[in-house]
Amino acid sequence: MRSYKVFLFAVLTISIATLSAAPPPTGSDAVVSQLYKDFAWETVPDHAEKPGLIDQPRAVLLRYFDDGLTNLILEDRACAERMHEICRLDFSPIWDSEDPGASGLTVSATKDPNVVRVTFRYPGSNELMELSYHMTKTKDGWRIHDIAYHSHASLLSLLRAKM
Repeated sequence: MRSYKVFLFAVLTISIATLSAAPPPTGSDAVVSQLYKDFAWETVPDHAEKPGLIDQPRAVLLRYFDDGLTNLILEDRACAERMHEICRLDFSPIWDSEDPGASGLTVSATKDPNVVRVTFRYPGSNELMELSYHMTKTKDGWRIHDIAYHSHASLLSLLRAKM
């Protein structure tokens, strides 16, 4: 089991290093690249008991998400605390999984500066994941307004859904 953890960490490190070796992003993709760099540790099995992205304080969420999406994430978290169960969000949105993992992660700008594409493969299954980040320009710079997934509703739609 230890060798699997070391292997997975090495794959992730190589993937993030590859991301770092690319030309530095300067547009809306810079926010998404930084998000993955800052939370790559979530994919390491048995990572330290520190709060993941969705459990971060408002100030941290606002580094990546716009006000509206940040508020919805915080509302969902408050619901889960109040109800003592999952409300709307039952997975890590940047990994589209309850069990985050990634290899070969790429963050790509598109012709539309409001859309950033992220692709990676799940270790083990080798399933290709493609996420589309819909960005908005705020007074503080580019922020994530929504994340579109290929297999289910977008993050914004999930968080706005009736309970």
